[in-house]
Amino acid sequence: MKNYKVILLVLIIGFAGFFVYDNYFKPWNNAEECINKYMVKQDVSKDDISKIKKEKSKKATYNGILYTVSYKDDPQYEYQYFYSDDYYALYINHVLLQIYDLSDGHELTDIKELNNLKHPPIYLEK
Repeated sequence: MKNYKVILLVLIIGFAGFFVYDNYFKPWNNAEECINKYMVKQDVSKDDISKIKKEKSKKATYNGILYTVSYKDDPQYEYQYFYSDDYYALYINHVLLQIYDLSDGHELTDIKELNNLKHPPIYLEK
């Protein structure tokens, strides 16, 4: 009877560990991996980053993870990388990049403005 209790306890701990990993650690690991891939395609290195803030966020109806990044060589802009594994409409790695001008707070949407950035978004529609 003791063997069954031990097996049951191990199974419960295993399922609880899998649940915690799948719901808490895995999304952060996936977000970091996908956002890093996106930054590599933008030719961004770790030395370029002056400040990074990581938090859970919601954009539109998608829950995900938001990285707010400031770059040393582009301090007047704030880059927001949003990762959600539910966001399938994106070209690469489920990452959405929004760039804001810190002087007036507006989002950059014009292709001419975006192409003049030091770290422009990838896969721009021309």
